Amino acid sequence: MRTLSVCFFIVFSSSSLLLNCAQSSKKTRPPVTSITITPRNTKYIVGNKLSFILKTKIKDGSLHKTELFLDGKYLITSNKPEFTYELKTINLEVGIHHLKAVAMTDDGTQGENYREFLLLSDLIPQKLSYKVIKSYPHNIDHFTEGLEIKNGYLYEGTGQEGSSAIYKTDIANWKIVKEYKIEKEYFGEGITILNGKLYQLTYKSQIGFVRNANTFELIKSWNYKNEQGWGLTNDGKYLIMSDGTEFLYYLDPETLKEVKKVQVCNREGTVQNLNELEYINGDIWANIWTTDTIVMIDPDNGKIKAEIDLKGLLPTNLLNQKSPVDVLNGIAYDHEKNKVYVTGKLWPKIFEIELVKIKK
Repeated sequence: MRTLSVCFFIVFSSSSLLLNCAQSSKKTRPPVTSITITPRNTKYIVGNKLSFILKTKIKDGSLHKTELFLDGKYLITSNKPEFTYELKTINLEVGIHHLKAVAMTDDGTQGENYREFLLLSDLIPQKLSYKVIKSYPHNIDHFTEGLEIKNGYLYEGTGQEGSSAIYKTDIANWKIVKEYKIEKEYFGEGITILNGKLYQLTYKSQIGFVRNANTFELIKSWNYKNEQGWGLTNDGKYLIMSDGTEFLYYLDPETLKEVKKVQVCNREGTVQNLNELEYINGDIWANIWTTDTIVMIDPDNGKIKAEIDLKGLLPTNLLNQKSPVDVLNGIAYDHEKNKVYVTGKLWPKIFEIELVKIKK
């Protein structure tokens, strides 16, 4: 396992061009910290051991202490002008991490600065393909945004202002048995069902709806801070939401407050455009918007475990139909029968698939 050195130089000077710092009322030079990181690359792999060398120089007064924080969590304090701290990354989540160094003189003058580094996954994602088991009819007017199977029924949330809706389909005969058109000003997005409630996101309105899963009657609405709502699923305890970024957000299903968020990474960088979601056997499956790829994500650390290539799923003769088709989007898992279904926006078919390992 390699050890990587990361040096912090904390310099107190009269310059205030580097960042805004807390200033003392005493007549001392305002402290400014500058941090230099070596080696100069900012990407590392989970398992790398990072060595932070902190050096503090002061022009006025003497050093009282220097503190180091990672993602807001305290790491170490030292009163030495130079010290080293080694960070083991094996148990850290992937994604961007933030370092903060705070230095203070004996008279209380304080300065701080920040650096960040990207921690990439140490996993090589398994490459998977598919085998179509069977196909079923799918309404070509459905701009699919959310898909879920519960108690023998397929629930589908569709998008587009003026035509967004929720549908309930009996998968015994693939007939729609219930539908609800949401208000015309909303663009419907991801849905999920938990504890008898159907949760639904909207695209840019920053509002979500909680409905009775049987009647679709509105129970309440809530507002979220995300600029956009995309996909939604649940792990039996929390709602899990995507917003088009590399983040997955966990929400308390009662308060609808965010309880945590996880960044998603592979070995190259963060993975964005996470769209429709489904929780399957302990993993989060996510459509990558505008692609034919579904990724399997470890919810504990954000690492991508596998990539499913669904290229060619929609036959060419269906691609050339008179009605246009849009991108792959829609994953539903039948927990009782252990079956996976996928479809896309405006697709004429929904497909039951099995995963196949790609031979090297």
